[in-house]
This record gives sequence, C-alpha cells and structure tokens, in this order.
Amino acid sequence: MSTDQKQWINELFDQYESQLNGQSSHPIANFRKSAFAEFNAADIPTRRDEDWKYTSVAKIFRSRLSQGKLVDVSAADVNAHLFEDLTVCKIVYVNGQLHEGMSDMGNIPAGLTIKKLSIALEDEATASWIADINKAKGGTEVNAFLPLNQAFAEGLVISSDKNVAVETPVHILHINTAAESEYFTSPQLYMKGDVSSEFTVIESHVGNTVEKYFSNIANRVEVLANANVSHYKIQNEGKAALQISNTIARQGRDSVFTSYVIDLGGAMVRNNLSTDLLDSGTVTNYYGVYIGNDAQHIDNQTYIDHAVPHCDSNELYKGILTDKARGVFNGKVMVRQDAQKTNAFQQNSSLVLSPTAVMDAKPQLEIYADDVKCSHGATIGQLDEGSVFYLKSRGLSDQGAKGLLQKAFVGEVVMNVKIPQVRDAVLKMIDEKLGN
Repeated sequence: MSTDQKQWINELFDQYESQLNGQSSHPIANFRKSAFAEFNAADIPTRRDEDWKYTSVAKIFRSRLSQGKLVDVSAADVNAHLFEDLTVCKIVYVNGQLHEGMSDMGNIPAGLTIKKLSIALEDEATASWIADINKAKGGTEVNAFLPLNQAFAEGLVISSDKNVAVETPVHILHINTAAESEYFTSPQLYMKGDVSSEFTVIESHVGNTVEKYFSNIANRVEVLANANVSHYKIQNEGKAALQISNTIARQGRDSVFTSYVIDLGGAMVRNNLSTDLLDSGTVTNYYGVYIGNDAQHIDNQTYIDHAVPHCDSNELYKGILTDKARGVFNGKVMVRQDAQKTNAFQQNSSLVLSPTAVMDAKPQLEIYADDVKCSHGATIGQLDEGSVFYLKSRGLSDQGAKGLLQKAFVGEVVMNVKIPQVRDAVLKMIDEKLGN
C-alpha cells in the first residue's frame, strides 16, 4: 500500500493519540502504539502474494473510512439475533462499540472471567500472556490486518478457571447498522481455556444496512492441557460488507479445539484460521459452511501445524455458489518430522450451480513423518439431476427438490454443531439464504 493510501489511517491514529490526555501512559495506549508501528512497517497483501492470489483487499482502502460509532438499538433489535430457548451470557457490540446497556457484563457465568482489554492489560501476568500469544501470525505470512486490529481495538479477554466446565455459552453479537459515513470496526477476542476446563464462545456478525463497512476481526485462542474450547463464528453481514477475520489458536496436551465457521453474508469475506499443536494428544476440529450468490466473494484459508506426535485433526468445509459468486478454499495441513502417529483428515466439497460462479480449491498436505494416517481432497460439482428427478417424482417442486438437496449437502457439516438451538438457527438461516 502506498503512503497516500495509508494516510487516512495515520490521521485516525493521530486523532486517537491526541485524545489520550492523561491516559497516554496506560498499558493499552502503549499496546496500540506498538501495534500501529508494526502495521506501518508491514506490507498490505496483494494478489501477487501466494496466500492472497484469489482475493484482492484493495477495495477496503479505496475510500476513507471512519471508526464505527455506537448508536442505540432496541431490545427487539438484539433479541432478533439471539438463539431461541438458549441461555447465554450476552455481549452486544453496535458498529464496533460495546453496548454495555444491552450486555450481561455484570452477570458472567461462574468459572469464567470476562474483561475489557484495557483492564486486562493492567494485570502484569495477563499482559505478558497477551504479548506472548500475539507473536503468532498464523498460517498467512503477509497479514497486516492483525496489527491494524490491535491498533484500534478495545477487545475482550475471556478466560476460564481450572477444572471448571462452563455450561452457559458466551454469545458475542456484533450488529452493524446505518451510519453517517462508511466505517470500520475491529472486533477482538482473547480466549484462554485453563487446565481441564471447558467453555464455548459464539460470535454472530450481522448487518442491517446496505452501506459499505469493514470488519477487521482478530481472535486468539489458547487451550491448555486437557481443556476443551469451542468457537463459533456465524457471519451474516450486510450485502456491501467487507470482512477480514483472523483466528489463531494454540493447543496444549490432550486438549480439544473446535471451530465452526458459517459464512452467508458480505460482499467480500476472508477467513484465516490456524492452529499450532504444541503437545501430544490434541484434537483439532474445523467445520465450515459457505453459501454465496450474486457477486459474493468468500475465501477460507486454514492451516493446522502438527509438530508433535499422537495428534488428530479433522477438517470438513462445504459450500454452495451460484450467480457470479466466487469461493476460495486453501487448506494446508503440515505434518512435521517428529509428528509420528498423526491422524489428519481434510475435505472440501463445493456445489457450483451456475456457469458464472467460480470455485478455487487448493487442499494441501505436507508430510515429513512416515508413521501417519492422513488424507485430503476437494470436489467441485453440480446437483445430481437423477436425485432432483426422483424428488420431483415424489411430489416436490423443482425448487423444492433442489433446495432439499442443497440443504442436505451442507447439512453434513451443520450436524456437527453440538448445541441444538444453534444448529436449528443455522439451518433456518441456510434455508433463507437458499430461498427455501
């Protein structure tokens, strides 16, 4: 990116610093300043970079964006995006800003701690952990969006106590709505599952505006020994929305990390998801669904690094594309020399339902160990006309038959969702997206 293109971002950060007054020595001010220096020194990825060859981010920086500002929303606006009959700890952001009046920050489930980043950084041990986990850049080498997020975010730090299974999920709802000008938001989460603990975080990203906005998301996850953390990201942004999402996880011995990614909205969406397996006995699960129509662009990049023996990974992504939509899947599983007894499975399957839709799939399996069970593959196809004919002969309309087959196709992934209320809501959203 040229200096001129970065100019408006520099001006925004200067405005932030000028408003600090007596807070200039606060840990979060130094945190942001250091991150912004890293961003300015970094290159914005272009399509000349291998990991970004199918996705251009130039449109994000073409116009001057402001920081999103909090606007009031009603209880009905919030409740419309909650899960029916599911008790959650609700945290609401509007245009990137925490809406404390609509959030349950004072009613956090026992066994969990949820703090704003600025408060968490005041604790020396937590600040040291955040600095350490921020060193990981994930599977995408050229990634200036991480320091850009850190420079402007006021995120949350979620941590569990040892030996506690927290049954109530944390539901973080990001609502993007109309604003005076095009804007950007910086959703940010740090999640730590302590030894032998368990908890679930659900992120919902929704947009009810036709205007352009940009969500720059960064999630960092640590799952310590024998812990189990599940993370859902359900994306149903506005039609003109742009979203870059980075989720970077690392796992300790005998831990389980499960990621569910559902992509339905947005004009351009890019997900970078990566996990480092740091000790034996870990299990990593990646489940993804993407459905694109019109001219949507949905890009999923995944990376699982098996560096130690006796670890399992399971990855299943499925998508449906029609009209002029484009999908990208680039999944890499690295099995290093010491990672004997690795069991790794990766599969990406897509339905391309129009001659103008495009799917680019690049499954990768890089193995340097000799005692492993690994498989990977990708399929791109169309609906089976014989199956359509059979369902029509049983009384379904043409649209009904095709819709049922499409839902069944992605349903294989959705059935892995363990929370029934979330699973039902996702299936309903998929039905609406498919026009059923």
